[in-house]
Amino acid sequence: MLGRWAARRLSQPQIIGEIMACLLLGGVLASWADWQTGSPGWQAVKFLGHLGLALFLAGAAHGIRHGTDRIRGRAVAWLSAGSALLPLACGALFAAWVVAYGGTSLRGEAPVAALGLMLAIALAVTAVPVLAGVLADRGMEHTPTGRLAMASAVSIDAVIWLLLAVAIGLGAESGGIGQAAAVLICGLLAAVAVRRLASTTTGLRFASRHPALALALVGVAAVAAAQTTERLGLTDTIGAVLVGLAVPAGRSQPAWTKAAEGVGRIGRPMLPALFTLTGTTVAGSPQSGFSWQATAIATTLAIASKLTGSYLGARIGEQSPLISLQLAALMNCRGLTEIVVLQTGYSAGILTPGLYLALLAMALVTTALTGPLLWAIDHYTRVPEMRLTSPPHPAEG
Repeated sequence: MLGRWAARRLSQPQIIGEIMACLLLGGVLASWADWQTGSPGWQAVKFLGHLGLALFLAGAAHGIRHGTDRIRGRAVAWLSAGSALLPLACGALFAAWVVAYGGTSLRGEAPVAALGLMLAIALAVTAVPVLAGVLADRGMEHTPTGRLAMASAVSIDAVIWLLLAVAIGLGAESGGIGQAAAVLICGLLAAVAVRRLASTTTGLRFASRHPALALALVGVAAVAAAQTTERLGLTDTIGAVLVGLAVPAGRSQPAWTKAAEGVGRIGRPMLPALFTLTGTTVAGSPQSGFSWQATAIATTLAIASKLTGSYLGARIGEQSPLISLQLAALMNCRGLTEIVVLQTGYSAGILTPGLYLALLAMALVTTALTGPLLWAIDHYTRVPEMRLTSPPHPAEG
């Protein structure tokens, strides 16, 4: 609550204050003698955090599919490409720096391919949930610019989750990419089969007549799938995302959409437990040294690549310079999706505590910049218009 209040006072997304407050709380708990890994309190927080994560991701993944119906076309394709490809390249460049100059504590022992793909993903993310909140706060959610930004962010996130599964597979100690690919392919096939079954007349009638049971069914499936993919060598996030993709989406399935959105809303308040657990784990790690150099490089590359790539993609997609600037500022928002991706990489052992903290700082900075960047674009582009339309001075008349 305190973190959310502070964020509101600073005109920032509430998630920023919430994450910072929970990480600090986790650091404080790490120094408490009775709060140790494996203790009853720690286990309870872990259970609650991962339960919330599974439920939230099922709703968020469903929202990705639902959001792709909003707008299509050349503009979405070019904006998505520009906003993803250049950051992916810069993420690979950052990975090369980490491997060459980061040192053992920052580099860790993850395979180079897994680390490189993970860092590329981290710089390419655009957060759909926080972006939706920013658009709503500014009254832009139903404007062409807002719809274009959301459609592109949805497209990027859909690819990001697939790449994340590959990165986890590359970093797995046993089975590797082959096992990850098999799990992912089987999961996608199962998701398609479940979606078709739920989209039948019987499935739609069941969801409409028994909304509480439909919500419970989606929630139980998300938790079960999350545990299954974790036991098969991937992380629980992949299973939850697959369930979100399996739930029918679109205007013709309002009952299933309501169930998926309800599951996501139930899971969202539990996420602070996961952030607290992360703060405890990072603070208690013997190699949790924070690297200002890594943070500065990651943040600079993340901002420069997102703004430049998004602007160029929007311009190629025939958007005006002003709209392109606004889209670039919006696509730079990483927010909660970035945090979940980083948490996944950290839990899988690909990101070290120091690298996790550096990228977490990058995520918070880029998200916090969204509002000020939009304000600056609006302010400095309206000044010339005001001068041109202002009435002449009486002496000139």
